[in-house]
Amino acid sequence: MASTIPIDELKKHSNNIYEAIMIIAKRARQINDEQKRLIEQETGYDSSLDNVNDDDTDDDSAEAPEERQTQPVKYIKLPKPTTLALEEMLSGRLNYHYAEKSSDDEPRK
Repeated sequence: MASTIPIDELKKHSNNIYEAIMIIAKRARQINDEQKRLIEQETGYDSSLDNVNDDDTDDDSAEAPEERQTQPVKYIKLPKPTTLALEEMLSGRLNYHYAEKSSDDEPRK
């Protein structure tokens, strides 16, 4: 069920609302990557083979999609990464810091 998010609650955990949204989005991407690795471990599915070029004539890469189609599909239901990231932010469990600028990042004169 959808519910509204109190904007004032988000402002309590960051300097402004835009910063809070960016922090939640970045944390959601981290959670998504973690869930993707978990699913790949549990199912044995290798997503790196999805980007294999069809023109590649390597025998190993040509057989991989056919092998995956014959294996039974295993579903794992996980909570949505954005929901988890938002819950972490609202409960105060999400900590963040800005990366320090290195001397290479400074503009040259």
